[in-house]
Amino acid sequence: MFRSDVFFQAVALPYELVTRHPLWERDCARMTAELPPQSVLVADVGCGPGNSATYLRDAVASVIAVDAARAMLLRARRRDPRLLLVRADAARLPLRDASVDAVTFHSVLYLLRDRAAVLRETARVLRPGGRAVILEPRNACSATRKALLRALRRPGWAITALLWRTVSRWYGRLAPDQLHSLLESVGLRVLKMDEALGGLGMLAVAERAA
Repeated sequence: MFRSDVFFQAVALPYELVTRHPLWERDCARMTAELPPQSVLVADVGCGPGNSATYLRDAVASVIAVDAARAMLLRARRRDPRLLLVRADAARLPLRDASVDAVTFHSVLYLLRDRAAVLRETARVLRPGGRAVILEPRNACSATRKALLRALRRPGWAITALLWRTVSRWYGRLAPDQLHSLLESVGLRVLKMDEALGGLGMLAVAERAA
């Protein structure tokens, strides 16, 4: 299996094209509603071509868009010049302790080998009361079958959904209870866990203790 940073460096353009579908964008925008009140600074880790980061930047003063793939950061810059771009490893963020109001991930954790290390780093940079907002592919076979069947009614979305499910099968999806346990194990209290992307994904919100 390709390292995820190498893979996404190579497929930055097609990834940008398939993730511009309105249903994908809708749930990117949905993440902004889960930010803590009066948020000012958000780190969007694994920002890709800037889908989520752009909506986040509409809601707060500053968004640090982090990605390991330079090609993704260039596309994020084209989409939204307001973003503060940082090329970095998700497990070694160049941010101070307790310095951000929220850390967001859209389709990132499943790609990473040491997910617990990344979430520990997330907890480190969150201020007390700050939140991790995470949207991931969901490992639930029955829900996946139903969601993919529904997706066939929209051919454009069916292509996006099928590609996302294929890549996430290669790297390894998380079940909701696995993600819940991971978050709690690094000291982040889970506030909610909802379905996302028509049942193919899950949206988790977790908080660092005040």
